[in-house]
Amino acid sequence: MSSKTPALRNNIATKHPFESCFVDLGNHSADKALIALTDAIHAAQRDMNAYEWITQALPGATLKPALAMGTVGELYRSYTRPAEFGRLKKVWRA
Repeated sequence: MSSKTPALRNNIATKHPFESCFVDLGNHSADKALIALTDAIHAAQRDMNAYEWITQALPGATLKPALAMGTVGELYRSYTRPAEFGRLKKVWRA
């Protein structure tokens, strides 16, 4: 291995966890997508079809098919539950 390899590893950006819900974010950032999703939850759009919501809120973005067939509330839970579980595991270990 060359001496440049460790430096390259440090420059690789860590993926935002919300990116795992998408096939393609289009020209949108994961942070922008998460803010839009949170806004939809606060606007009582939980029962809206996730595919319809994504085409309106983030044109050009594509959800994974299993998530696109669900609701906005299900999409929100599919992102937040693993994060909550990760925080809970940290508390258990502390």
